[in-house]
Formats: sequence, structure tokens, C-alpha cells
Amino acid sequence: MKLFEPKVRNQLFCTPQHNAAWNNRATARGRVLTPLGMAARVTRNGTQGAPELREAGRVTRNAYNTLLRNYRDEDREAGRMPWAQYMLLRLKLGYEPLR
Repeated sequence: MKLFEPKVRNQLFCTPQHNAAWNNRATARGRVLTPLGMAARVTRNGTQGAPELREAGRVTRNAYNTLLRNYRDEDREAGRMPWAQYMLLRLKLGYEPLR
């Protein structure tokens, strides 16, 4: 199997279909992870706020971490690029994460 060689400088995926699949997966996962991550963060992982908010923070932190592990394992099994490697490539191409 031949390794992927970009045709243009900022190409991250071998085909438009793989790019779309990556983006669709990221969007679907983000819809689930974002509210969990936000709830965990604003409660400092269940250490801040009223007792019921602390419990919500602990539950959401655990769910968030479990989903991240599951997604990482799914990607690894499917032979997909790890997220840290993906972000490194994006940063090298000038991607500004906060813009």
C-alpha cells in the first residue's frame, strides 16, 4: 500500500470522501462531547458548586472521558490518524485554533 502524498501543501486527507468522513465524525462526536466537557469544566470536574451540580460535574466528567477513550480506540482500530497528529499538522499549516 502506497503512503499518502499530498497533491497540494495544505492537503490533510487522501480524498475528499475521507476528508468529509473525518469532518462528519468530528461533528457528530463534538455534539456529544461539548455539553459534557462544558458541564465538567464549569464545575471543575465536580468539585465546585452546589451538591447537585458537583454530582452532575462528576457524572459528565466520567462520561466525557469514557467517550474520548472509546473514540480513540475506534479510530485506532480503523487505522485513522490520531487527533494529536491531526492537530499538529493543522498547526504546522497555520491553523489558529481560537479564530
